[in-house]
Amino acid sequence: MAEEIIRFKSIGEEESIAESHIREQLRNIARKLEEEVRELLFVVRDLDEGKVVAVEKRYGRVRNMKDSIETDSVSLMEYLIKTSPALTLKDVYANIVQDVVRVAEHTEAAAYRSLLLSRGEFERMPDNIYVVLDETLRKILNMVGIVGSMVEKLGSQERLLREYYIELLKLENSVDEFYREAGIQVIKYYSNRDIGALILVKELFDKLEDAADMLKRVGTYIRYASISR
Repeated sequence: MAEEIIRFKSIGEEESIAESHIREQLRNIARKLEEEVRELLFVVRDLDEGKVVAVEKRYGRVRNMKDSIETDSVSLMEYLIKTSPALTLKDVYANIVQDVVRVAEHTEAAAYRSLLLSRGEFERMPDNIYVVLDETLRKILNMVGIVGSMVEKLGSQERLLREYYIELLKLENSVDEFYREAGIQVIKYYSNRDIGALILVKELFDKLEDAADMLKRVGTYIRYASISR
């Protein structure tokens, strides 16, 4: 696909139609992921307020968003395979796509744990744990937004992209701190009360912490792709 290279940047780097298409599709997927995480934030809020029907409806939306991201990712992976001879960073792009899908899947899994908590005969989550959960989700939502911004700046504004990456690392560290705090609080509160709730709440935090790790990895791949150009 050398014939697809149609223009040069001012700094002399070649930009192909294939790479432009990949970045645009990644931006679309990142926007959908941001919507999914934001919907999970509302799921958790409705869970805290005891709105079972609302949780069920919102979970359905989260699942549909996850399915849409998976469908878009399959199409993008197929495109990567077809255009691979022209892409020196095809493996990096593939890793980005795969990890974004995993974040979407973990977001859906967290929403499902919330659904189970709302349907079961569990007592309301204590305020201290809910606050940590809410803050964790807001940090992850910010991380998704930053990843989307990094995709936007890929191939240009290297200094700004680096600043985004540093902020992404700080947010991931914050999520790690919340995760450790939540682990202590969840065990302390639920261990002598309800093992079923303990497992579900712990798994909910596990999924979020894993999602944050993957988002950091996505940012690292984008950073690598940027400095390798």
